[in-house]
Amino acid sequence: MKTTRQNTRTLVNDEDADARVASFFSISAILTVVLIVVWTLAPPADVGIAEGQLVPDIVGEGHELNGDWNDFRLYDYINHSWSEGEPGQYIFLQFMDSDCGHCWQDATDMSNNYATYGANGGVVFISVSVGMLATDHSRAEIVAFQEKGDFVGCNQNQNCDQRPGTPHDWIYVDDLNQNAFQDYNLRGVPFHLLMSPDGVVVWNSGAHEQGDPLHEAGAAIQHHVVGGA
Repeated sequence: MKTTRQNTRTLVNDEDADARVASFFSISAILTVVLIVVWTLAPPADVGIAEGQLVPDIVGEGHELNGDWNDFRLYDYINHSWSEGEPGQYIFLQFMDSDCGHCWQDATDMSNNYATYGANGGVVFISVSVGMLATDHSRAEIVAFQEKGDFVGCNQNQNCDQRPGTPHDWIYVDDLNQNAFQDYNLRGVPFHLLMSPDGVVVWNSGAHEQGDPLHEAGAAIQHHVVGGA
């Protein structure tokens, strides 16, 4: 009789275990279906450099002023869950070439805009140094351009310590292989983008011609960051 009760108890326990296992697999199947439906219905991210698009990521190595080269990823600076009206840092992205004459002159505006909007932490400034022109390029030249160091070669044959503007106290990213330049499908430098904290482009320098009130980078930052605050 005792053996019968034990067998009965074991049978009941086995049936309960089977029921729990079956329930687990049923719930798992339902969750899998739900996730597939959500993934299917969710619109893909609209990635690009046009105003209103999520900027493409950039991965490489960046150099801090008077610092070292370290791993860099643009999306590390982006808060994808940011919403309008919430606090957050806008991002100003410049593509340049240390041998480019226009970039040589643009260094003054970059210095002035950083002093006004970036030095207090309001806007993150990032420069991407591209090996676009058919000249010799090196990391040493990138650093010398950034820091206004004693190095002959910036703007093709000038000493980098003669560059207009101040030393640039923000990250310079090595894109001498032009990976980011090509991903962004750019045609020339200097080129600028302003992004909201969630990485969405709010201003593209190529979309505002001479005479447009937002043609200049400083005016664009003032409008979108200060005016929108």
